[in-house]
Amino acid sequence: MEEFKKGDVILGYYQILDIIGEGNFGKVYKVKALKGKYKGKIFALKVATNPYAIQYLWKEAQTLILFHHPNIISLQSYLYKKDKKELYLIYEYMDFGTLKDYVESKGKLSEEESLRVLRHIVNALEYLHSRGYIHSDIKPENIFGKRILNTVLWKLGDFGLIKIRGDASVLDIKGTIGFIAPEIFRGEIHRSSDIFSLGCLTYYMLTGNTPFEGENLRERKRKNKEGKVEIPENLSDRMKKLLRKILQPDYTKRFRTAKELKEYMISEGLM
Repeated sequence: MEEFKKGDVILGYYQILDIIGEGNFGKVYKVKALKGKYKGKIFALKVATNPYAIQYLWKEAQTLILFHHPNIISLQSYLYKKDKKELYLIYEYMDFGTLKDYVESKGKLSEEESLRVLRHIVNALEYLHSRGYIHSDIKPENIFGKRILNTVLWKLGDFGLIKIRGDASVLDIKGTIGFIAPEIFRGEIHRSSDIFSLGCLTYYMLTGNTPFEGENLRERKRKNKEGKVEIPENLSDRMKKLLRKILQPDYTKRFRTAKELKEYMISEGLM
């Protein structure tokens, strides 16, 4: 595949302004629409060429095009060029970057700011869970921020590993060590698996680390598999209580869905 560079025009419609990231599936570009009803508007564009990337992003495109929620990244359109075996996906542009970059730049977030991000992602997950979906890859790299006036709206993205609840296919372990629910290592996944990942995400925001740090990948994986988390002592009681509930290693003792978690957060004045 040809490498696109600044100034190039893709599909005769989008001009590349910048390269904004590089993931497992190729580069992500910041582009401007040159004509049509979106003329002058900025988007993010992903281009996939290898078969695995195309399979992954095709699944994301087919799912995401159905979703409409303020806390879920919206997919504008997608196009598969059969002759070149290239898949193009056009997303809304998230000008604040990822939660991972933001936490790394600050070291860690305050409880109040962590809760603000968590509320946004709980709302996104409530929407997914109510429709029978499991995101199954919640991590800081998949949370994106958008500037709205003088605040930031956080959105859930990256739906390539999304599952339908009750899908009986054999589960291969995918996801990111440090953010995976323990039952996934046993080949099980539930909506409450997303809740555990949310707990890991919250822990990460509050401390700047994952709950399962170790000398090497093997040690981190072992700790993640056990799922036992030491809750930091310097947190407020309400935050410790929340983390204990969502980082429960036994999935049957966790909130089953984001709706249950949201109801708890409302009752505790956290929402």
